Amino acid sequence: MAYLIAIYARVSTEEQAKHGFGIPAQIRECQDCIGETEVLVFADEGVSGETLERPALGELRRRIRADEIKQVYCLDPDRLSRKLLHQLLLTEEWERQGVSLNFVNGDYAKTPEGNLFYALRGAISEFEKAKITERMCRGRREKARQGKVLRDFKIYGYDFDEKDEQLVINPTEATIVKQIYTWILTPPPGITGISAIARALTAAGVPTKRGAKTWHRQVVRQILSNRTYIGEFYQNKWDTSNNRVRLRPFEEWILIPCPAIIELDTFSKAQQVLSSLSVNSRS
Repeated sequence: MAYLIAIYARVSTEEQAKHGFGIPAQIRECQDCIGETEVLVFADEGVSGETLERPALGELRRRIRADEIKQVYCLDPDRLSRKLLHQLLLTEEWERQGVSLNFVNGDYAKTPEGNLFYALRGAISEFEKAKITERMCRGRREKARQGKVLRDFKIYGYDFDEKDEQLVINPTEATIVKQIYTWILTPPPGITGISAIARALTAAGVPTKRGAKTWHRQVVRQILSNRTYIGEFYQNKWDTSNNRVRLRPFEEWILIPCPAIIELDTFSKAQQVLSSLSVNSRS
């Protein structure tokens, strides 16, 4: 059986690509080391190196388990993974399969010294990634404290003004938001409750913020409970570190005032209705 040679390449952001980590550049560097031999290329573009759940990497591992590949080339351990534990896990997994893992930048000998250097490089890479993430988070928080909206959060009823970095009212969508609040507080015949409101919007052909034709009850509930509509838009609400999404304590939220669509009294009454609907659904 003729065993194949594989190249693995990965890039997570456009910024990395600008600094020489683009997929074509990685493949070219690896191919120069391999020579004219035909290879299989496995490339993950726009995928974080902090997770092993990557389409191309998963296929590469599958082909290795099928005993089809005996050599893997990668530009650098950083491209294989940003986490030391994952680097070592893949290295050990492939060595058990008799696969030779080769790096263009730092092909470490299988010696105690080489293994130590490989481990240290992975640790440094992970540290650098953590520092970059921390600096980016700090920068976003500072920008939010200056009253800037960080990006387009796709909030129904608003558009994102990229120049001023603010939320501005979308008149067409704002009319629908007001209609939703009117329906929940003064239900017309046949439109009682969140699910009925969603069906009515769908039947009327009203598109969602992302252009979908069907409204779901959860989307309606989110509109009815979102304080942005009374002029209170909060940033820094969610902690997405360590591949988990957690709600931060309220004191860490950063308030960004924005144009209100709904009066505070109307919003408060809507919360009372939502609360009563939740109680009735449990009883």
